[in-house]
Amino acid sequence: MKTAQALTQVMEGTVRSKNRWLLAAVLAALLVGATWYCVSVWRAAPSMPLYGNIIMGVAAILALVAGCGLITLIFYTHRKGYDESAHSNRPPRE
Repeated sequence: MKTAQALTQVMEGTVRSKNRWLLAAVLAALLVGATWYCVSVWRAAPSMPLYGNIIMGVAAILALVAGCGLITLIFYTHRKGYDESAHSNRPPRE
């Protein structure tokens, strides 16, 4: 009986491992395809003027600052205990 359980566990591990490799291969193929498409569209598009590149760079920096600020707030509120559920000292209603 124990050998059957051991064989079952080995087979389940093998199937899970194969599924993980299959998932990784599919995701890698999607990443390569999306990268190829983005590069081809980027090369086909006309170049942007200098002021457009500057505006795009400033917008990217502002987005990074806003994202980092929000993540910082998440860590700050969690550490200070603001994320805990509310507790009441009143007895429950009947």
